[in-house]
Amino acid sequence: MKRIEKICIVLFILMLPTTAMASSNSLLELWKKSEFLYGSCGHCADLISIKNNKDWANFLPYDLTTRDGYFTANLKGPAGTSVTLYGQEGYREDRGYLIIIKKDDSRIEIEDLEAFAPGKWTEVDKEEGGYSVFYQPYQNFKTFVSSVKWGKWWDGTAPVSNN
Repeated sequence: MKRIEKICIVLFILMLPTTAMASSNSLLELWKKSEFLYGSCGHCADLISIKNNKDWANFLPYDLTTRDGYFTANLKGPAGTSVTLYGQEGYREDRGYLIIIKKDDSRIEIEDLEAFAPGKWTEVDKEEGGYSVFYQPYQNFKTFVSSVKWGKWWDGTAPVSNN
């Protein structure tokens, strides 16, 4: 009987890390598309995949920010997942940023990172994949995305622009 109890305790302990990892199962996919390199193909583009809420201060080692093209984004994760895309490395706000907050557990896809009203929250309601965005514009922002930060970093209900 004691042996069964020990096995149950060991199994319980082994399951804890799996449960914790499943709850932070977020994924941001940034696709760098270029009509000159890939034509009108859907997702045949360069990919940066950022998993489990890992902040990334600089994409330059991947040389995608200096190439032709623009970024699109796919975001997976539970409702409430939030991520900010910055148009400058080091999470700097001076070349614009886009905050995305998921409303449900469905995957979202954003084809045009500049398609939102500047300086205010925009609600995007779809049958699946609803989200809120706050867009601080910069010329050609979608071509310059260079860093990503997960979670809420601003005070209050909306960020205050430093521009």
